[in-house]
Amino acid sequence: MMDSSKESSLIETHFLKPYVTSIDGAVAELPRHRLSVSSSDLNESFSRISFNGFWSAQPNFKSWAKKMEALHEPIWRKAGIFEAIKASMYKIRKNQSLLLALVEKWCPETKSFLFPWGEATITLEDVLVLLGFSVQGSPVFAPLESSEMRDSVEKLEKARLENRGQDGLVRQNLWVSSFLGRGDQMEHEAFLAFWLSQFVFPDMCRRSISTKVLPMAVRLARGERIAFAPAVLARLYRDLGQIQASAREKSTPNVTLKSLFKLVQLWAWERFKSTSPKARVIPKGEPRISRWHSQTSKNVRLNLVDFDWRPYTKPLQIWNPPRFYPEEAMWMTVDDNLDDGFVSFARCMRVSQLVGVGIVEDYYPNRVAMQFGLAQDLPGLVTDHSSFTEKEAWDGYNKSLDGLMLYIPSRVATTSVTERYRDWWLKSISKFFLDSSESTETFDASNTIDHYDNNDEDDELLPLGQVLQNFGESFLKKLERCRARRLAKNHRFKINKDKIGDGGASASTELPLSQLFKKEVMKRTSEHLKNKGRKRAREDDVSSMDHKDDDVTIAQMIKSRRNDESGSKGKKSSMVQRPSNENNSSDPLVDSNGGIIDISVSPSETRQTCDDELHVDRSKKEELVHEDEEKQRSNENLCSEAEKEEDIDERLKQRKLAIEEIALKLETRVMEVEKSLTMIRKWKTRGNQTNHRVSA
Repeated sequence: MMDSSKESSLIETHFLKPYVTSIDGAVAELPRHRLSVSSSDLNESFSRISFNGFWSAQPNFKSWAKKMEALHEPIWRKAGIFEAIKASMYKIRKNQSLLLALVEKWCPETKSFLFPWGEATITLEDVLVLLGFSVQGSPVFAPLESSEMRDSVEKLEKARLENRGQDGLVRQNLWVSSFLGRGDQMEHEAFLAFWLSQFVFPDMCRRSISTKVLPMAVRLARGERIAFAPAVLARLYRDLGQIQASAREKSTPNVTLKSLFKLVQLWAWERFKSTSPKARVIPKGEPRISRWHSQTSKNVRLNLVDFDWRPYTKPLQIWNPPRFYPEEAMWMTVDDNLDDGFVSFARCMRVSQLVGVGIVEDYYPNRVAMQFGLAQDLPGLVTDHSSFTEKEAWDGYNKSLDGLMLYIPSRVATTSVTERYRDWWLKSISKFFLDSSESTETFDASNTIDHYDNNDEDDELLPLGQVLQNFGESFLKKLERCRARRLAKNHRFKINKDKIGDGGASASTELPLSQLFKKEVMKRTSEHLKNKGRKRAREDDVSSMDHKDDDVTIAQMIKSRRNDESGSKGKKSSMVQRPSNENNSSDPLVDSNGGIIDISVSPSETRQTCDDELHVDRSKKEELVHEDEEKQRSNENLCSEAEKEEDIDERLKQRKLAIEEIALKLETRVMEVEKSLTMIRKWKTRGNQTNHRVSA
């Protein structure tokens, strides 16, 4: 929610609990100190890591899978593994530089990646959509229910012993040849055991069948649904932390990661468009992962500001979003008749613990609410369950949602962060890196503006903590002034909306943190280059005989002019709006215990809910009404100001066109001068080489 004392308009929206509901509420802060890991240590650690999660299906397994699909597709769909098995058939080529860039930003305490503009992470939603694993079902550790199932496991264990090699491992070819073509239930169980060992829980050695997956294979063959998504994600969280630990402990021997680490790369390709290769067209009936089959991307630095919060809501050619991404926001009651997709999406948004094979990891979707189409507020503290057993953790994860009201946002809904979250984040992330003895997080100016070097060396990279510190206290004040100038337009929009009978709330929107961060960096960098260019120009008048200084000064002056133009364009450009397309409310979507609850939006919706399912903060509602009355009294003055701003906007548009024309001309001149500078550097290099030969 917004602070009206700062002249910010209010947005009615939804949050994920737990979030801070009072001024004195406890915030789930970032770690006090960052465990510093240098890029060189991480890079060296990567050389000692084996990623089993990138294994690709061999031709003999693919042909076996086609035969099993024809025979057992109904059972696979009932067990929730049909999409997962099909997704296993596609090859994802590892991009080590991209993985390294992401691991550098991982925070084991928050289970999220820390970027300058906020947190983001891999959630159960990503596992569900990209890999096809089920969010619901029984736990991976569930016991076998009948003696017949236990007998089947014993038969598989006996077959495994008979097919072991001299090294004690069961190779792929031996296992396939032993069961392929049998046509009985045991062949199906053997196929599923092979799939689980290779593409769900990759074992230590390639093409080896693991004994721990045999009971799961027997359960799946009978159509039992197993919740593989939390188990897969728990293993991935554990391995992300293990990489950082391995980098800090330089003496650590070679490490084999058993998680499906390809999901990290898929997550980045889906959300950071600048890092992804050209996607393929998804074949009809195939999973979304097929668009990245055998594709490769360049080793480019991770762009920090082009994050796509909801990539799966956008239709692709021959691929439509799942049903739980509706066109319009909706309310529904969770019961036996509700589609499993909506219930799965609800579980993706619940704070809980993920239970894997022998591990338990915390899950904090409330820290990344915008990935679910909701607004982000201060994350509240979560009850410590670190001492929970696997069964206790699973009971919390699998808590019944029956009878509760579920809110599903529109697939086209866009949200932002609250004002207090933005202020808290900028302070927290700055302190997080400044308190470290050595910060490895860097901010590359070339990712945000047209950046040119003033010499032949690499781009200068500043520590993120230093960048944020350099912003100073004026940063937030300037942003407040920018929002204040938008108030007139927002209130004029609200008046027009009320005149046509729209009862929806006004939606003055916040600029995303990524855009705020980028805009400030662009301005500071432009001013820096401008001052630097002028300084060098004055030095040229004194030492015009120094050719090396001349070359740099000319280039820098042209770059400064270019950045001045882009900076002025940035100042005149309108702020990016993040509209809310639903009837939103300031009440949370998920309660502190993880249960989905109703949100009071209108009197009619309030009457439809039960008292024990509804949590209404009446003091907040009264405050909102009071603020709306005060703002209504000032609407007339604001409308006149809005009309003045419209006239100014028209003049700014004309100036913007003129500036763009100048920028194109300057860009042409820059290219010509850069070519000349390149030739001059080559001549100088040849001259230096000639001088060295003569002196020798």
